[in-house]
Amino acid sequence: MALSQSTIEFLQKSLVSDLQVFAKPEWGSQNPSHRELIRTELAEVFSNTDLKTSVSHCEGMGVVVVSRSPLGVDVEVRAHVEEKIVARVSSNEEVLAAPSPASLWSAKEAIFKALRSYNQPSVVSKISVGAWKNIDSQTETYRLLHPEIHGSPSENRGVVMHFGEHTYSFFVFPS
Repeated sequence: MALSQSTIEFLQKSLVSDLQVFAKPEWGSQNPSHRELIRTELAEVFSNTDLKTSVSHCEGMGVVVVSRSPLGVDVEVRAHVEEKIVARVSSNEEVLAAPSPASLWSAKEAIFKALRSYNQPSVVSKISVGAWKNIDSQTETYRLLHPEIHGSPSENRGVVMHFGEHTYSFFVFPS
């Protein structure tokens, strides 16, 4: 399932107005040529050096996000996210505060990718996520805690969305 126009508009309103989101099931990891498909279909986007991009794919879905601001995206098959793995890369406080293991895992992954523009840590366990707010039954917002550790701006925001079997996380440092 591709993301609807109303979902993309919500993300633009919540994150940054110039956010572009591309999502296709055929870009999922089950397709051996998913990387080539993404590069071919979005060649013009990837050639624009003024834009930041982030790519994620899992079984059944691939997602690319684009903006002038540093950003990250993650998509996961919710049932494949194991609580014990999330607990290994998260503090007890993070696990207790997060709406779900899939929300926390995908948020950490999206932040990790956005931190390429700053001081990206070597592992996601060095990223702290919090300030969770439930928007509705399928949407939550979150923040990177202690952004100064990564030399990044304190202004940051993320959105997790659950659609079907997938959990999506979008994160940005608005410029």
